[in-house]
Amino acid sequence: MILVIVLCFDIIQDVMFGGTETVASAIEWAMAELMRSPEDLKRVQQELAEVVGLDRRVEESDFEKLTYLKCALKETLRLHPPIPLLLHETAEDATVGGYFIPKKARVMINAWAIGRDKNSWEEPETFKPARFLEPGVPDFKGSNFEFIPFGSGRRSCPGMQLGLYALDLAVAHLLHCFTWELPDGMKPSELDMGDIFGLTAPKATRLISVPTKRVVCPLF
Repeated sequence: MILVIVLCFDIIQDVMFGGTETVASAIEWAMAELMRSPEDLKRVQQELAEVVGLDRRVEESDFEKLTYLKCALKETLRLHPPIPLLLHETAEDATVGGYFIPKKARVMINAWAIGRDKNSWEEPETFKPARFLEPGVPDFKGSNFEFIPFGSGRRSCPGMQLGLYALDLAVAHLLHCFTWELPDGMKPSELDMGDIFGLTAPKATRLISVPTKRVVCPLF
């Protein structure tokens, strides 16, 4: 079932974003990380049940109240930025860390490594959505260089808001409408979390999960 859902989002992504798959990849990573962390999955689904209930579908007006869901999606973007390597061109000569960088040089910024920097994040390799409940934790709007999944400044992604809306909506509906189990008795720790290097960094193996309807309202 999840394969069909993910493939559908691939098609939508192709139409909306010129052939890229950033939103579809982020949806799959979010679901995979939550499936691998059952306590966080339970907390997100409990929040959805409390805020939305189980007799209607999630609406846009609910998003601002879904605090832990947003934390889980931020943590997903920290570990799995939509574009792991950001390409920039320098506007003028600069010296960074003792290295001279000439004007108009092409610079690759490793957003993937920045989000996993042990000097900026406690247990950087661990999926911990609750870290974003703490005051002073960097946000991804571009002002905090510890967390730049969409870039920063004038070079930040122009489609950030639309992409975030699609990610919020898709994951909220998937987790609100269904309970999810791994197939064939697979344990969460057995999920393959490897990725594929490229313009985006999708999962190396597609997520397979078995849904069971959770809400009493019509799904569509």
